Amino acid sequence: MTLYIGLIGKIGCGKSEFSKYLVKNQKAEIFRFSKILEDVLTRLSVPVTRTNLQNLGMGLRDYINKDVIITAAKNDLKNLKAEVVVIDGIRYPNEVALLRSFPENLFVYVDAPAELRYGRASARGTRGEATLSFEDFMKSEKKKTEAGIEKLAKKADVVIKNTGTLEDLHKNIERTLSAFREGARSK
Repeated sequence: MTLYIGLIGKIGCGKSEFSKYLVKNQKAEIFRFSKILEDVLTRLSVPVTRTNLQNLGMGLRDYINKDVIITAAKNDLKNLKAEVVVIDGIRYPNEVALLRSFPENLFVYVDAPAELRYGRASARGTRGEATLSFEDFMKSEKKKTEAGIEKLAKKADVVIKNTGTLEDLHKNIERTLSAFREGARSK
């Protein structure tokens, strides 16, 4: 049975590193809600920036319906065949409900302090973040797409504090998976 791992966390917390580790070590496949939005922006020849992703996501949810991205996600997820699927970038209650609809699921909150996250985001330089000031970085976290993360993260099964090295994160991932599998075996 496929294990679906849902990741939630603020920008630069380490969700992508978590996902990459699972791809390498668990042969996982990654699904990102933002990929749906990136596809639309690319098709429209609009730059794939954090602001454009946030605005498109809000617009689709507000003007079409709150489940429009979930519907697309269900179609994408049914085509994945890996034993571990990472759903990277959960932001809304209906996305948690989608994760929880799978029999084997684990909801993980990856957390790190703002200064550390800002450094990571600006260093990777994707989605227009290379030149973003710390003030603008913090403003982007107040957008509707980001604002509910802390509240929703309270529903997570596990919290991983990603304040150390990449090796520390990897050890935390392994501990989390071991604990989950032990719990699943004892049911």
